Amino acid sequence: MNSITCKNCGHTIKENFCPNCGEKRFNKDQLSFSHFVGEIFEGLTHFDNRFIRSIKTLAIKPGQLSLDYSEGIKVRYMRPVQLFLVTNLIYFFIVIGNIYSLTLQEYLHTKPFINYGTKEIIKSKLAKTGLSINEYQEVFNERMKENSKEFIFIFVPFYAICFALLFFWKRKKFVEHIVFATHFVCFTLLVFLLEYYLITWPFYKITGAEYSENFDNFFQIFTIIIFSVYLFFAFRKFYKSSIAWSIIIALAVALGFFFLIQYYRMLLFYKIVYWN
Repeated sequence: MNSITCKNCGHTIKENFCPNCGEKRFNKDQLSFSHFVGEIFEGLTHFDNRFIRSIKTLAIKPGQLSLDYSEGIKVRYMRPVQLFLVTNLIYFFIVIGNIYSLTLQEYLHTKPFINYGTKEIIKSKLAKTGLSINEYQEVFNERMKENSKEFIFIFVPFYAICFALLFFWKRKKFVEHIVFATHFVCFTLLVFLLEYYLITWPFYKITGAEYSENFDNFFQIFTIIIFSVYLFFAFRKFYKSSIAWSIIIALAVALGFFFLIQYYRMLLFYKIVYWN
């Protein structure tokens, strides 16, 4: 096989792939339509395989995906940020309503939101705009759907900082905490996706209710249990933490998750009312 210069990095190569950058040896036959179609199929197949393998490992082997990444095992999986973006896309595309967004009526009639003076804020808003409650409700709900997914990314650095502080003696690099936090947030979206179609949607479809505070409480307790169990095994695998510390931190993070969501929901409320 003749030596050629790599079109990508300028390295002299004799093999089919450049040992310097990994670029495939180029020839004009690669510009054929059949080769182009083959590359598309190969790309989709590799994407599907890596995504499915990543999701499977994430779901049934808590902490393993993050551990593999930190040990340099990366080719077989999707990169953390890529997995995060794809999971978000799937979640917000498939789920009609999502846990991060609420209707205006929920802000006006349920706790803890009414404790933050949401009724008075909306009353003032209606007075300024001259809109009726029904008119503004339509505007608010539509903007909530658009805004609810804008700031999900802030959950990742927040949890990364928390894990870095809670496991500081493990002396892991901060990027490792970011990877673990990214995978945890991906897992929460997968859980919410399954819960929506297996629990939430059937419940509201059967009962015909728009919102149930009792169901929401049950949903939170059920989800906290799932997160606690998952995090316990994930901490044990990734951080090699003790059983007692893993239980304490898993419960704390799982319980705190819904408090964080409540603050996130209020952030969205203020953003829509005051800045949208």
